[in-house]
Amino acid sequence: MHILRTAAAFAFALVAATAVAIAQTPTVESTPVPLPAKPDFSTMQFLSGTWDCSVLSSRRPGPYTTTSTAAMSPDGHWLVTRTTVHKASWIPQEFVGQDSMTYDASTARWVDLSTDETGGYDMSTSPGWQGNSIVWTDMAYPKTNNTAMNNPTTLTKVSDSKTESMSTFTEPSGRLVNVKTTCAKAS
Repeated sequence: MHILRTAAAFAFALVAATAVAIAQTPTVESTPVPLPAKPDFSTMQFLSGTWDCSVLSSRRPGPYTTTSTAAMSPDGHWLVTRTTVHKASWIPQEFVGQDSMTYDASTARWVDLSTDETGGYDMSTSPGWQGNSIVWTDMAYPKTNNTAMNNPTTLTKVSDSKTESMSTFTEPSGRLVNVKTTCAKAS
């Protein structure tokens, strides 16, 4: 009788251990990972092409110039803009930056990631166009170049071939600096 009880207990333990092992084994899904839909760039499409810009900061003696070229990424998820900042008396050499813009449907906002050759970076977001203007708010901006705080940037579409943007930032001293950028489409 003792042997039967021991055998029954062993069989019960084996069945229980097998059930626990099966319950702990992760199931393997065979369904593909869903890919996000490509953003609708119809409101941003006019930004594609080459733009010549004049940037005037209230803390500088005059404007400096930039040249930007924007195009869709091959995957259709990003509008990528490469900008060359040209030399000026206070800009010792040209340098290049890149902005990559997309739409994040999960947060219902546009996102712009910026980097440049000098280690600069920024991440800005916008809820989108309101009429002919879009407001970008910095989410991650280094406090460099004597900048204590950045305020939102408003980009205004004057036409399909002209834009203007206004932004301000505050220096550690408290001085407010205004920056106006005017761009004309070259091609």
